[in-house]
Amino acid sequence: MPTRYQQLRQAIANLAAPAEEQAAYLDRIFEPLTGGGSAAGYGNDELALELDDIYGAAGHMLEYGEITPAEIEAARPLNELLLHWSGQRNADFWTREALFGDPRWDEVRGCASRCLASFPDEERSGGWKP
Repeated sequence: MPTRYQQLRQAIANLAAPAEEQAAYLDRIFEPLTGGGSAAGYGNDELALELDDIYGAAGHMLEYGEITPAEIEAARPLNELLLHWSGQRNADFWTREALFGDPRWDEVRGCASRCLASFPDEERSGGWKP
């Protein structure tokens, strides 16, 4: 089972990935619901939800030595950017087509790539046990 640090890093990496990889990832995780077909109807919000789920634990991760204050700050702009584009008023941003043509996704990928540079690909755990 991946550590919380690894889960956070992977969520950031998924947001930094090219559109084709993001779409393939979404199809893969929704495969039980689609029977192996396209998951385009499920939208792209899962990419943001995965970050939101684990970034919400950043304070706890800091307390247990799993993440540094600098890493929390490096991920903050990405989290804020996704929050800015959340909600029904931005429903077009969360469609599969938007991954490929909406310039906001280019901005997300750029922000995520900068963020990812602050997260070494390493095994890291702290004193917390699930």
